[in-house]
Amino acid sequence: MRRSDHWTILIVPARGGATRPLRVPGWIARATRTCMALAFCAVVFVGWQLQARFGLLGPHVTELGGLDFGADRFGLFMNVAWSRPSPTPDELRRRAAIQRAQKLGLGDRRAASSLLLGMVEPAWRQEAERVRPGDGTLLWPVRSGWYGRGYGSGSGGYHLAVDINADRGTDVLAAAPGIVGYAGRELRGFGNAVLIIHPGGWVTLYAHNASNAVIAGQRVVQGQPIAALGSTGRSMGPHLHFELMHDGRNCDPMPIVRPGPDSYRNYVPAMDPLAWRPGTARPEAVRCKRRMAHPSHADDDEGGHEVDAHAAARSGDGAATARADAPAAAGLDGIQL
Repeated sequence: MRRSDHWTILIVPARGGATRPLRVPGWIARATRTCMALAFCAVVFVGWQLQARFGLLGPHVTELGGLDFGADRFGLFMNVAWSRPSPTPDELRRRAAIQRAQKLGLGDRRAASSLLLGMVEPAWRQEAERVRPGDGTLLWPVRSGWYGRGYGSGSGGYHLAVDINADRGTDVLAAAPGIVGYAGRELRGFGNAVLIIHPGGWVTLYAHNASNAVIAGQRVVQGQPIAALGSTGRSMGPHLHFELMHDGRNCDPMPIVRPGPDSYRNYVPAMDPLAWRPGTARPEAVRCKRRMAHPSHADDDEGGHEVDAHAAARSGDGAATARADAPAAAGLDGIQL
């Protein structure tokens, strides 16, 4: 005998009358049972997730269950539910910076070595030019700092940078808008250091910091605090080691720097600050030379150096740049202090 594939529901009127049968196809009955089972599983799963997310404890769940739906129940739920705050704007910017650095290959020693030679990859420059460019001048990076020594000083003129003296912990400011290419202390001799890529392919270095306040991939505006001045690395006292690099050369930043209020203590500028805007020719007053080895390290080839980059710094051959497959430690670490 064939089994009937339907359900019969008897409808009995409350006030008498004929009973009417209602035939329901079997597939509808099975679908109804399946939906009820899925609904039950969904309720259990959602409840478990709420328990895990909001930390509702058993007594609170029991109390909630004893209240009618309405304001009282909702109020108790909001009081006992642990609220997970949304990410702050700073956290969102930090996440974006990390993703940007990973995408572009910024933040590691290879990137630091390239930037230390003033070599900017096209993708890095393109990203830097997304920020609003400055006016072609550099901000004095330590507002209350004074001029220590300058470009071309030291034995043989090796010091192609500017040292700025100030109290330990003083804010170090971004000299121009750009994107942070490196922030860390893996460059031996420089201590905590920050390298920023600017529109037009400039690179600025801020070294010997007590601490860094930015991360690789982060966009910065001119005048933004990026570090605290210190004396980490090979340093004789609190100061900022400030460099400007462009097209594989170290350049004298002073002709395009707007001096700070205390910078004239040891420095008298020969002229008003010049403007060197992205895409324009370099002003003649801005001297540029290949990076030179520090005299005390000139023959230091201890293990872990990037030999090609170190040799380029010694010989002035800018064709040799940091390679992606080169050893991790930067051979330019500590060349200029």
